[in-house]
Order: sequence, then structure tokens, then C-alpha cells
Amino acid sequence: MKKYIINVFVAFTILFANEMYSQSNNDTIVRVNLEEVIISTPFKESVKNNVLKVDKLNLNDLKIINAKSFSYSLLKIPGVSIISSGPGISKPSIRGLAGNRIVTYTQFSRLENQQWGDEHDLQADAFGIQSIEVIKGPMSVIYGGDAMGGVIYLTPDDYVYDDLQVEIGSYYNANYSGFTNNLGIKGSAGDFGYIIQGSYIDNGNYETPDGEVENTFIENTELNFGIGYKSDNFISDLRFNYSESNIGVPHADEHDEHGDDHDEDHDEDHDDDHDEDHDDDHDEDHDEHEEEAAYQDLSHMKIALKNRIFLGKSELEITLAHTINDRAEFGGHHDEEHGDHDEDHDEDHDDDHDEDHDEDHDEDHDEDHEGEAELDMELTTTTVDLKYLFPKNGKSEFVIGSNLMFQENLNFGHEVLVPNSKKNDFGLYSISHIHGKVWDVMIGLRADFRNVTAEGFDKNYSSLTGSFGLKGNLGNGIMRINFASGYRAPNLHELFSDGVHHGTLRYEVGDKDLSVEKNIQTDFSITTYSENSQFDFALFYNGFNDYIYLNPTSRTEDDYQVYEYIQKDASLFGGEISYSRESEIDWLSYESSLEFITGYTTDKEYLPFLSPITLNHSFNLDFDKSSFEISALFKGKKQKVPTYETQTDSYFLMNISGSHDFNFLNKTLTLGWSVNNLFDKEYFDHLSRFKNMGIHEMGRNISVGLKYIF
Repeated sequence: MKKYIINVFVAFTILFANEMYSQSNNDTIVRVNLEEVIISTPFKESVKNNVLKVDKLNLNDLKIINAKSFSYSLLKIPGVSIISSGPGISKPSIRGLAGNRIVTYTQFSRLENQQWGDEHDLQADAFGIQSIEVIKGPMSVIYGGDAMGGVIYLTPDDYVYDDLQVEIGSYYNANYSGFTNNLGIKGSAGDFGYIIQGSYIDNGNYETPDGEVENTFIENTELNFGIGYKSDNFISDLRFNYSESNIGVPHADEHDEHGDDHDEDHDEDHDDDHDEDHDDDHDEDHDEHEEEAAYQDLSHMKIALKNRIFLGKSELEITLAHTINDRAEFGGHHDEEHGDHDEDHDEDHDDDHDEDHDEDHDEDHDEDHEGEAELDMELTTTTVDLKYLFPKNGKSEFVIGSNLMFQENLNFGHEVLVPNSKKNDFGLYSISHIHGKVWDVMIGLRADFRNVTAEGFDKNYSSLTGSFGLKGNLGNGIMRINFASGYRAPNLHELFSDGVHHGTLRYEVGDKDLSVEKNIQTDFSITTYSENSQFDFALFYNGFNDYIYLNPTSRTEDDYQVYEYIQKDASLFGGEISYSRESEIDWLSYESSLEFITGYTTDKEYLPFLSPITLNHSFNLDFDKSSFEISALFKGKKQKVPTYETQTDSYFLMNISGSHDFNFLNKTLTLGWSVNNLFDKEYFDHLSRFKNMGIHEMGRNISVGLKYIF
């Protein structure tokens, strides 16, 4: 299979590269302007001049229905997938790495929202985001630990100076009777700009072709504020974001089509446990209450300040950010566990805080949540990013920087999934970019130090990482070769887990002796372009030392199979091809992409949650005031999986969408629509955790929306 895929890649390269080199040299392309500046890399280079290959997606270029979905937007970038637990919980994956192995930047700083969890949503709304930049591969040199798989950089909306702009949008999704509404105001007063934005999402349970999936509702409220100031020597940007979400979480015992025996036993044990403490009537009421209360209550508050100070030809950047993330889970847990967890939790909590603080904070949490949360964790994070760009000396550029992070995790629920703990990071890096006539060189070096403390645990982790990159100009093409190393310290869940993870039906056991995980990735890419087309080809190999993963054992605890976190060397190999072209017909263009990835440990055990071979193709029809998109998605079967992962079959989906601009009060009113899963296909997505429960993906969904800017 691997040889077949490589042969396909080579054939695509020869076919399209020959065609590209035979055409004129022009920087105007279909997918993205090569002269557009990249924000996520340190030297503010254009797409064309970056030694690192960066994929950039402007959300304004998408149809309005598609652009409102952050997850859907990311899937437009080859090599990026989504690990999901229904429509409400989405985690991006870059070339098979997700969670704490990639870093997401929002509002100029790291997004820290307990992303170590399998069922933690990214909590990023597409409204208020101007563009998405994705760097595939280790970026620890710039972004520190956890960026061993890559970076997703979300650029917030720009300010509008010397004008007042109001945007109103409303969208309806028929599948789950869902509404999305947003309002945004941008304006300025002298040298100051301001942004006020708000959005509200109210979605019911989604439907598959075989029926409704209970308890998959989503409710989200998000507010964004920004104040910007600019002068000749100083630019300042203050951003504030607050989001609150309620997300329904179905349980496997209600939906599992492949585990009836387990469900029957689990139900009997569950009833027996309740019978010990409750009568039958109360037991029935409690079961009904648990089904209704199985949801996540998430809140996220972030304030960030970025200052750029221009000192002649040099520049100093200082970014400060503070985040408070609270995650509470209600229902779906066993009452029998509460007593032990409460006692342990109270002791831990008393050790770290005085009684007054406990009472005040508990009261705040009681006010936030009407019932008592089974799981309630608060994560506070403060980050400081410093960067100094030296004056450009001839054909060389140089930057030094530092990143600091101070983080604390506290528990307030019945259960304790990870203990109260503190984590402090410090990193120092330098990067040099040397420009040549044909070849550019970029060299980077970084040192990182992390300290993690919890009750009875105090450990330091450190690492030295580096990167070396070459970029060659090929006339109407660009060739890049990059070597980079990354590192990641084990997260709290991998270190301290010792209990049932109800969302995955596993008893998980951590290991406090886990060491630092390291990797080295080799990345080769070619981009060719002409007046009306662009071709991208990339291959990568990613080798890991001490890769951390879950390993099933023959033991059971509380009727659940025990899984242990262990370490082994591992490797990932894969690549992407994409081709876009404006046809000879003025209004017709098309785009295709192919991607594949495979990964395994040194013992030939396959790595989990790797996307199958994926082929995307879309036709775009652009007229004067109307546009249409017809897209097709094919995903191959996935049979080579770890012991605890379900195999999936191949599937094919069709989506159509369009928009039309109307003149309303001398301004543009845009009507958008889409039909996803046009033929109501019944399928399991391999990166969906619901597949293990026998829950299919969403059926046909018809969406319609309006956007008005005045």
C-alpha cells in the first residue's frame, strides 16, 4: 500500500510539475497570494519568501456558510484533520498529531484550555477570525514545548480606521434545528480603533441517516472586544474574549451497537450500586436525571495585550496574556466514587489554599453551576512573550526571544481526574535568516525548561531543540527542505491518571516516571505556480524518541479494561499533494488535494487516530454576483489500527454550497446556502470517537444564512 501511494505521489509530481514549468512566471495564483505576509513566523516574510512552508487560509475567501465553521475551514488545508466527539467537540490534528502535541495561538498568545483531554473542545469561534495559518512540523524553536507537531495560528480581525463598519449575520441548520447569530462593530476615534463582536449558537441534537442522536446539543455564547492604537513608533493591541458553552455528551451505554453484552452488564452493576443507597423510585428518577444532565459546561476568559515598539530599524514585541478556563462535567459518573474523591480532593485543596479562599471559590462555582459538578477543573494561565528583531544587516536577519508561562490547575468537583498542580515554563531562542540569490537559509536554536509540581511530586524537564531550513527559488517554483526537532513534557493526564475515563470506557493509569518526548522531522516540499494555477507537493518523515501512548493490558478495574501510559520509539510518514487551477472558462476553477499518513512504534504497533488516505476535489463557479461550489470527499478504509481502535470502511460524500450578493440600501447583503452530505450517506469517520459507540456521523444538513455589512 505504501509503495502504491508513493507511486501516485510521483505521478502527480511529474504530471503537474511539467505543466507548471511550461507556463509563464506570474505570482497571481488561485489558492493564495504568494506576496501575502505570514504572521506566525518571526520575520514577517511573505508566503513566497518564507523558508518554512506555511499554509494560509483567509476566511473571507470561503462561502459564508462554510466560513462560520472553524473546523470545516481547517479541513480546507491538506494534512489537517479533525478528531471529534460529535459536532460540539472538535480537536485539530496536524499530520497525525493533536492535543498537547500542537500549539494553537489565538489573540497573539497560546490557547491553554486543558487540551490534554480526549473530549476537550478547541473552544475557538470562526467569527472574529480573519485568517488561519498552519505550520506543519516541529515548531518548538519558536513556540516552545508542545509545538512538536506544528502550530495553528488564528489571526483576529483587523481594525477599521477612518470608518464605521457593522456586520450582522444569521444562519440556520436544518439537521439539528440550529441557529447561529452574530453581530460585529468596528470603528475608530483618532489613532484608536475598536472592535465589539458577539455570537450565539443554539443547536439541538443532530441526526444521522438512521435517527436522532440523543444529548448532542450545543449552546455557545462568545464575546470579543478589542482596542488598538497606532503611531509611527508604537502599535498596541488589547483583546478580550469570553466564551461559555454547554455541550451534550452521549454515553456509550446508550448508543453502543457493538457492545450489547457490556451494556447489559454495566446497567446491572449500575442499578445494583444505586439499590444499595436508594429505593427503586428514586433510582428511576436519578437515571432520568443523569441522562438529562450529561453535558459539559465550559467557560473561557482571555485578555491579551500586544505591544510593538519600533526602535529605528529594530523592533521589540511584548505580549502579555492571562486566561481562566473552567471545565465542568455533569452526569454520567458513578455516585460510589464521590466519597473517596471528595475526601482526597478536600485534603489536597486544603493543602494548597486557606479555608477562606476555598469557601469563596466554592461559592463562585456553585453560582455558576446549578447542580453539583462531577468534574470541575479551573486552569489559570499567564504568559509573557518577548521578541527582539535586530536591524536587517545586508542579506541577513536575526531575532532573539523568550517565552514564559505560569499555570495552575485546581479541582472543585466530586471527582479528580488530574490533581491540583502548577506548571512553569521558560524558553529562550534565537533565529537567523540569511538571504541568497538562489538559496535562503534559516537556522534556529532554543532551550526550554519546565517545572511541574503536585502533591508529592516535583519534577523538572528540559530540552534543547533546533531547526535548519533551505529555500530555493526555481523561477516559477519554490523548493524547501527543513529539518527540525521538537519536545514535549508529559502532561498531567499521562502522569497522574488512575481511574475510569467514562467518555472512552477505559480505566487509565498514568506513570509519574515518564520522560520527555522528542522528535525530529524532515520535510520536503515543492510549490510551482503560473498565471492561473498552483501545485504543491510535500513529503515528511517524523521520528520520535519515547513517544507516549496508551497501551491495553489484560487487567480489569471496576469492570473496565486497564490501559497504561507507556513510552516507545515511533515514527510517522506521509505527505500531501494539492493542485488548483482557473480553467479557460472565465467562471470555472477547481482544486484537488490528496493526503496520506501512516505511523507505528518500533514494535510495529500502529499509532492511534491517523486519518485514512483522503482525496478532496471541488469545482468553483464564480459569476458577477453569485458563486457556487461543488465538492467531493473520499476517505479510504482504515484497517491497520491499534488494539483499542475500531476499524472503519471507506466512504464518499458530496457537498454543495453557494452565495448571492444583493444591493440593499446601497450596501451588500449576502445570501448563503449549503447542503452537506447531499446523499444522506451513513458512515463512520475514523477520527470520530463516536464510532466506538456505533454512532454514525451527521446525515444531510441544509443550511441557509444572511450576512449584511454596512
